[in-house]
Amino acid sequence: MISRTFSRIAGRVAATAVVALSAALVTAPPASAAVSDFIYSAQDYGYAGASFDWTGRSSIANIDLIVSDWGCDAKPVYAYFLFYNGSLHPDTTPTRRYDHSGCDKEDNTKYNDLKWSISGDSITYFGVVVCRDAANGPCKVGGLSGRNPYA
Repeated sequence: MISRTFSRIAGRVAATAVVALSAALVTAPPASAAVSDFIYSAQDYGYAGASFDWTGRSSIANIDLIVSDWGCDAKPVYAYFLFYNGSLHPDTTPTRRYDHSGCDKEDNTKYNDLKWSISGDSITYFGVVVCRDAANGPCKVGGLSGRNPYA
């Protein structure tokens, strides 16, 4: 009787372990699937927000960026991207994308279908920085994306 009960318990434990291991193995998305995310940064002088797809270990695609200048100060607002590599060291993209509309929350500039990739490393997290274009103008990074599911 005891050995039969022990066998049933051992069988259930083994089955539970197989189910847990199977669930752990399928948490990463398939290589061909893109995983969408959204990031933004908002300040009293402006806003930058972007939707994008993680497309691989070191690549992001389908980036749709909105930059909006809210300040009434004749100083345009611009945005650029911040990313962390596989060693969690921060780096930035070199291109500044501007909105010169000023003083209008409804007006913005859109940049569609952007891409970013790095070679030899992964992109672990992605963020957007919004800045006022002035001497030592303020810059603010918003919340970072979720972790790249491919990294």
